[in-house]
Amino acid sequence: MRQFFTIRPQVAPRQALEQWYVETPLGQRLKQQLIKDMTAVLDQWFGYHMLVIGLNADIPINNLTRVRRIMQVLDSQQHSLEYCTGIYANDEELPIATESIDVVVVMHALDLSADQHQLLREVHRVLTPHGHLLVVGANGLSLTGLWRRLVALWPGSRSGAAREPGPRRLEDWLKLLDFAVAPVRHKVVIPAAGNSRWARWLIGIDEWLVDHNIPLGSTYLMFADKLVRGNTKMHSFERTRARLMGLSVPNSVVGTRGSATRSPLRPVE
Repeated sequence: MRQFFTIRPQVAPRQALEQWYVETPLGQRLKQQLIKDMTAVLDQWFGYHMLVIGLNADIPINNLTRVRRIMQVLDSQQHSLEYCTGIYANDEELPIATESIDVVVVMHALDLSADQHQLLREVHRVLTPHGHLLVVGANGLSLTGLWRRLVALWPGSRSGAAREPGPRRLEDWLKLLDFAVAPVRHKVVIPAAGNSRWARWLIGIDEWLVDHNIPLGSTYLMFADKLVRGNTKMHSFERTRARLMGLSVPNSVVGTRGSATRSPLRPVE
């Protein structure tokens, strides 16, 4: 995500984005918008285990959910939070058992990933049937995102092409993985911050646009549930060997049925 700040060469992209959320007024305002929707959704999701993938945006997820067991995937430069169990691993190769996580939160991990499809496959693998997914990502087709793309085309610009998939493409990818996707929520349409009269006026307009979910936000929230089609517990059956009755059988008579019977199917214990 390179929409609100310039990444310095000596700072890793993930670290720079974490600093932007914590240190800048616009990052603080975006964080409050995210917390508002995350609180309403995470409080309704139940389970035993939650996994957080991506950056630490200084969002107190433990206060927003009823899930008490929270794990976070860390890189070499991150430190585990007090309420999380840290797991040092790549986002695309999770050392977690299949179908063992009830809720997965992806914080800009897709924007920073070198293999977005593999990351989504790993998320789908570790989620339990009908598990929940929350994704926070950057919208490259927003007003700010389009401006950054134009700047990147300027000769001598050091900005690379944005890698974020965007909400529409991500929704298509999730549907291919059999996720049921809720309507996307857009945040920070107008990147304004400050205490001046002009800034407060722009912030008021932005809050109105966000409340009405105008699809031009620089950041989006996407909620999805993992579907399991035909999720019926199957039983394994074996057919017992048919046996003839231990009686003498007279000569067959036209119009009668044979006396041999076949025992019914019985489930394997």
